Amino acid sequence: MSRTFVYIACASGGTVDVLALDPESGTLEPSGRMEGLEHVSSLALDPSGTLYAACNVDRPFPDVPPRVVALPLSERSGAAAAGPVRELPVTTCYISLTPDRRELFGASYHEGRLIRFPVPGDAGRVETFRSGANTHCAVVSPDGRFVYTASLGDDRVSWFALDAAGSGSDAGAAKTNDDDAVAPSGHVAARQGSGPRHLRFNASGDRAYVLHELSGDVAVYEREASTGQLALLQRASAIEGLELAPGPVRSPSTADPGLGVVWCSDLRLTPDGRFLVAAERSTSTLAIFAVRDEGLLEFVRRTPTEAQPRGIAIDPSGRYLLACGERSDHVTAYRIGADGSLARVSRAATAGGPLWIECWAPE
Repeated sequence: MSRTFVYIACASGGTVDVLALDPESGTLEPSGRMEGLEHVSSLALDPSGTLYAACNVDRPFPDVPPRVVALPLSERSGAAAAGPVRELPVTTCYISLTPDRRELFGASYHEGRLIRFPVPGDAGRVETFRSGANTHCAVVSPDGRFVYTASLGDDRVSWFALDAAGSGSDAGAAKTNDDDAVAPSGHVAARQGSGPRHLRFNASGDRAYVLHELSGDVAVYEREASTGQLALLQRASAIEGLELAPGPVRSPSTADPGLGVVWCSDLRLTPDGRFLVAAERSTSTLAIFAVRDEGLLEFVRRTPTEAQPRGIAIDPSGRYLLACGERSDHVTAYRIGADGSLARVSRAATAGGPLWIECWAPE
């Protein structure tokens, strides 16, 4: 592996920044910038060479609808080019690609919807499903059988069955914007006021890890593949000892509660499944857990990072963790030690408001 490319969605800058990550030294070098992506909120990577960018345009562009833009990538330089666009009926704060790479799912925080649509450039309809207040993620299981959503406002994690054809919807799903006909295949309740936000699966898909924005809990679930059912195995804390009060549900109409409350953001698993890292924004820290027997978590340490870390990622080799700060406009690369320690090795500036990171190592 000679080089890894890093893509960072910068919401206030309206760009996707491109950096090269040296796999030996961990050095980050800015190499390009894709502009014209106003309020880009999330990214999804097709390892064959396409990056998808979800954009939610605010003023002064009120007539431009929310959209997802396909960005073909250069294997030689990592540069991103403008590709097909898919308009969406609602905003989305999160997108993910199905294992067959034919569809995308999105989460609409403000409208409380799950969104399903073909990748830009392919034919097909856009569907939305009611998935709970403040839906913050939409993650397809590794086997492609279910999509899971986390409703931060309703304190629950739900799952919806996907049909075998990989397009359209299953018998229990609705056509576009048909609210009343939508029902998930199942759900589990989180602690009241905990605010489940982001979900990650291990490689085999039999464990799901859910980070809670408002309480700092990381819940570990056992997953039954045939039904999608989740069963709680453990709750660990990413904020123990930080002396933070429970956080509120946030929206453009609510007052900023300040830095004294829990405000967790992202979590990632290393490719080998040995470590899990969770980001907390009020204290600008990263909590590192070791993944032990049965997929259970053991807290290892906490590391300070960029101011208000909204997005983190781990490169495909599993050697480096990257964290970007919404208030620092920088990204830092850390070498991951055998014991889960994080050693800072490089830092680079980004455009304004970096909040999502994806890494690509062309084969």
